[in-house]
Amino acid sequence: MSNSRKSARSRRVLAATALLITAVIFAAGAIAVSTIPVLVGATIYAVGAGLVSARLIANDLGQMRRDWAKDRAEIANQNRLQTAARSRENTAFAEQMASRIRHKDAQIENLRDSLVTAEIDLAKTRERVSAERARVNALTADLSSAQSDVESARRDLMKANDALAASEAAEIQARAEVVAWEQSVTEDQLRQHQRPA
Repeated sequence: MSNSRKSARSRRVLAATALLITAVIFAAGAIAVSTIPVLVGATIYAVGAGLVSARLIANDLGQMRRDWAKDRAEIANQNRLQTAARSRENTAFAEQMASRIRHKDAQIENLRDSLVTAEIDLAKTRERVSAERARVNALTADLSSAQSDVESARRDLMKANDALAASEAAEIQARAEVVAWEQSVTEDQLRQHQRPA
């Protein structure tokens, strides 16, 4: 409530009080004089002063009520503006939180997709590892078989070499025997040719 309103009400109340005090003074003076014209004048003045005082006080009360109503309206308007501002802030906050939630949901969805892709890749990798293990096992078995075959082939080759060496030795001996026989036959033939007939 402003000071100008208080001072305006104070002047009205002071004026009404002053009028009533003067009416009381005039009434007391009229009673002291005790003449009818003075009593009638004092009565008329008292009634007029009472009416004017009542009017001033009524105006003051009406103004006070209007001021109070205006103050309440201003407070209500301020409350409405504050409520609207809070409502806008709450709406903006809710939109911001909804945007963050949508962003987080999108991130979670991307992470889920990445997880599914990683699980698929892991399953494929496991299948490849399993296939490679089976291939390694098969190659290991083939290697063992090949090593066994190589060892067997080496033994066979050694036997064949031994047999070849024996065969070559037998061939050399046979050639030597043939050469020796040819020499002996040749010598016999020479002897027979050399005998006189």
